[in-house]
Amino acid sequence: MEDIFVVKRCNKIIIHGRRAGETVHQPAEAAVWYRIADTRTNGFIGDGYDLENDAQRVCRLLNARSQMTVRQD
Repeated sequence: MEDIFVVKRCNKIIIHGRRAGETVHQPAEAAVWYRIADTRTNGFIGDGYDLENDAQRVCRLLNARSQMTVRQD
């Protein structure tokens, strides 16, 4: 059976602001974060995760629960 929930890697840009009177401005940083996608609806579940391992752990739990629900029906 195929997994319903999968982890997607998303790009993010971190913008550093500056306060009034500051002349030095740090450059933007490229970073990544991870989201759990529902393959049935193409929507996202829950909040994003900074670590891929955290997202994978939650994704495995969601898939295990969905398979138990299907088997019981």
